[in-house]
Amino acid sequence: MIDRELSVYEVNHYIKTVFANNSILKRVRVRGEIFNFKHHSSGHMYFSLKDDDAALSCVMFKSDAVKLGFIPENGMDAVLTGRIDMYERSGQVQLYVRSIKPSGVGELYRIFEQRKAMLSDRGWFDESAKKPIPDYPSKIGIATSPTGAAVRDLISVIKRRNPVVDILLAPCLVQGGDAVLSIARAVERLDARDDVDVIIVGRGGGSMEDLWAFNEMPVLEAIHKANKPVISAVGHETDFTLADFVADLRAPTPSAAAELATVDMTLSIGILLALADRLSSAAKTVISERVSLLDTLALRLEQNSPQRQIERDTQYLDILSDKMQLAMKNRLTMAGQKLQALEEKLKALDPKAVLGRGFTIVTDESGRRIAGAKEAAGQSRLTLTFADGNVKVTPMEN
Repeated sequence: MIDRELSVYEVNHYIKTVFANNSILKRVRVRGEIFNFKHHSSGHMYFSLKDDDAALSCVMFKSDAVKLGFIPENGMDAVLTGRIDMYERSGQVQLYVRSIKPSGVGELYRIFEQRKAMLSDRGWFDESAKKPIPDYPSKIGIATSPTGAAVRDLISVIKRRNPVVDILLAPCLVQGGDAVLSIARAVERLDARDDVDVIIVGRGGGSMEDLWAFNEMPVLEAIHKANKPVISAVGHETDFTLADFVADLRAPTPSAAAELATVDMTLSIGILLALADRLSSAAKTVISERVSLLDTLALRLEQNSPQRQIERDTQYLDILSDKMQLAMKNRLTMAGQKLQALEEKLKALDPKAVLGRGFTIVTDESGRRIAGAKEAAGQSRLTLTFADGNVKVTPMEN
């Protein structure tokens, strides 16, 4: 016992210290029914949690409330996680709530629909924002439990369909109180990798409570903010979680997710071989057509080549040369004949020929021909031209 009076503040402060040093009260999960709920304009939530025997004051600050994705209601059964502490000013012991998980299928379904409507209004489900899944990823990231049938099915189907693709497993819890942050961090780690092309997040089947982690906001935010395309593969074909709507693609089962993330290489090889045959056949046809066209063009080129033109022109020149020579020969023959005829005429008119028949040509000293005796009488000297030579004479007077 302390031997002095204590102030109210000192008592409350001491009690708060006791609470703060108690490891059990630092993180507790409490189940009960919500009542006296008030959502303050500040964003904080104030309410109480009760069962048949007691009640507990609760407060959830805005920083945690915005992560809920739904608004709690009076009468809701829920499991609250947080720390027990004392508010010194009023001396009130209360639960400082970090998260609220509805309890029971009815409550879960109600929160599921409320949160689904809210996220739809935010545009998180819009098809226009969905990222395409690559046809040939080189590395697939998987966020799931490292044990269990789901991971075995995923790896088996991926390797069967595409043996060369790499797989990177980001192990995480998929059920329980710590599963939410574990899944969200696994998705974030895979998304931060430069070598991961697509992410598969999911688990095997279970009840709505078992799959609830995939309806929680941290997981949904991690999927929504991921830069890499995300395939949701949660539960069986009939199971739906909000992760299915937020993800870029929903797979009905983990095995189906493996099929959606890969292309069957056997089928692809068959298609490639068929395409190769078609390509080869088409190439042969094109080559044959091109060779035929080249032959035609080569023939036309040969026919219209300068050498061919020169050869044709040379041949034409030869023909013209032959014609010209023949024409010249004919003209020369005709000219020769004409010349011979002229020669005959010339011979007939040649004075020497006349002289040869006994005639004489008389010319004076200047070479002018003397036509008669009167002209000769007046000349001092005359030249008589005979066929065989000339004679100088002096005319005599009568």
